[in-house]
Amino acid sequence: MTATPATPTTSTTPAAPPAGAPAQAPALDTAYFRRWIAETDRLVRRDSARLTELDAVIGDGDHGANLVRGFGAVGAAVAEQRPTTPGALLTLAGTTLTNTVGGASGPLFGTALRRTGKVLGDTGAPTVAELGAALGAGLKSVQKLGGAEPGDATLVDALAPAVAALAEAAEADLPLREALDEAVRAARAGADATESLEARKGRASYLGERSVGHQDAGANSVALLMEALRTAVDAPEAELVAGEPAAAETPAPEQAPAPEQEQAPKTRTGRVGVVLVSHSRAVAQSVAELAGALLGSVEPAPLAVAGGTPDGGIGTSAELITAAARSVDEGVGVAVLCDMGSAVLTVKSLLGEEPSQLPEGARIVDAPFLEGAVAITLTSAIGGDIETVLAAAEDARSYRKR
Repeated sequence: MTATPATPTTSTTPAAPPAGAPAQAPALDTAYFRRWIAETDRLVRRDSARLTELDAVIGDGDHGANLVRGFGAVGAAVAEQRPTTPGALLTLAGTTLTNTVGGASGPLFGTALRRTGKVLGDTGAPTVAELGAALGAGLKSVQKLGGAEPGDATLVDALAPAVAALAEAAEADLPLREALDEAVRAARAGADATESLEARKGRASYLGERSVGHQDAGANSVALLMEALRTAVDAPEAELVAGEPAAAETPAPEQAPAPEQEQAPKTRTGRVGVVLVSHSRAVAQSVAELAGALLGSVEPAPLAVAGGTPDGGIGTSAELITAAARSVDEGVGVAVLCDMGSAVLTVKSLLGEEPSQLPEGARIVDAPFLEGAVAITLTSAIGGDIETVLAAAEDARSYRKR
């Protein structure tokens, strides 16, 4: 029997340049950003305990676990959808983070990456200057969403100097590795500097002067993302496996959005829709039940809840919020009432997208969760327009209990 000649193996390693020829500069192409996803996932897993420890002192204590879950889901999404440009990849990464991370880091990091991707657009391999400008746009979107400025002891204190350093390096025409080295140093210095700052935004701000002496977990995460941008230049190509990191995040059929969403009225009553967003599905459902019971004989308005994460955990989900808002939209506005800060950030990030992921006329309600829910469901049920519904919520917010 004649043996079949073996097919030569094709190497994916680029051929070395001829002796004396200048080495080819690394490209910021889609493969590079796939490596960045893998490197980010590696670094947040490596430092997740430290991030959680930092957050436990002045925050919710879930930052490390949230980022591990979020970037695992990003890796799975990139492997499954195979975006072909850096802009598309970063947009997908941002959207996935917003949808899968229940804490404030989801909408904040998600907004930054999504905006960066949108600015890069269809560019196949951006220059250092183009990447710096896109990251600068991402920084502005985060500041607009969270209202933070440098000095407030937030992730902005690491991201702003990193963006500035990258812009300066690009203007000086530094090679890619050196430019990213500058960004990494600036981000790390900014994160370290938050230890001497009094937190003015987020959960840490509740502690006032007691927040001094503790580094911000979000700023440290930005330093890790910048480190990953640098190590991705020379990292081997990573094989992202679709489905594995995010398998636990995919809800089983019986864990689909809560029954209130599935059973939302389909008839058009012409009334303002109401969405109650809580970190807990049980809390959202119980508040909805109480508000409905207090309506008496008044016919309920369209109402849906978006409680917890798709897998039944504690947190907020952009996917559930969007589904709930669309299910109650009757063309005259949707009032969205949130229980805590990260839920508000998630809704604001959805409203800030172009185009918005929420129905036209959707508005955030500024009121205590229980009192506000009763006020807006009753006002909507009796036919109040969106402005009247919001005004009723304002009255509930100003009602004193002593």
